[in-house]
Amino acid sequence: MAGAVFIALAMGVFITFCLRTPHLVLQNAESGAVRFATRVDEGELFSIAFIHSVNLSPVAEIYEIRDGNIMLVALEFETFGAGIPTSLEPGQTLVHLPGDGMRIEGYERVIADLRYLIGHTADLTLHTGDREVPLRSLDEPGQSLRFAVRQLNFWQRIFV
Repeated sequence: MAGAVFIALAMGVFITFCLRTPHLVLQNAESGAVRFATRVDEGELFSIAFIHSVNLSPVAEIYEIRDGNIMLVALEFETFGAGIPTSLEPGQTLVHLPGDGMRIEGYERVIADLRYLIGHTADLTLHTGDREVPLRSLDEPGQSLRFAVRQLNFWQRIFV
């Protein structure tokens, strides 16, 4: 009986260390300290939203988890301004959204090293699933956050 209990416990520990699931992980780019992690699935979208510094209108950069990578797939905005594309690249389309919004679709770019600098005035906000996470709640202004998809086991998920 004791042998069966030991084997069951050993299997449980083995499984919690070996079974890994994909997570979107945000780390301080300098120290590597994990500031946020959330479970993600293949094909899941997340976005970073902010207010454009010149025309003061909302902008959202939209990413997709694809093959364990972060891929830029679209950009939503209300009005053109500095840094907002004024022409489309091959394969891209401009979609008019209800209200005043526009969306450029078809970026299809893997972003190997996605980083956002937490500013003093910009309200960068991560939107993932039904969560909204202001980046300034994760680290100090002036710090840079690195976004990555990582496979985490049960114990890593508990301690991040």
